[in-house]
Amino acid sequence: MTIREHANCRFLTLDAYLNAVPFYEKNGFRFMNAEDNDPHTRLMYYDLMNLV
Repeated sequence: MTIREHANCRFLTLDAYLNAVPFYEKNGFRFMNAEDNDPHTRLMYYDLMNLV
């Protein structure tokens, strides 16, 4: 895999099922906001700058 200086995107986003949240947290994903009250999923993101 090659990482270029000028990436076309910076963040990965997803709607994580509640039972999968620990997996995504362990892999560096963070919550988009604290007010997310969906009973089935949580909005999360990963900053690709963590790979550089």
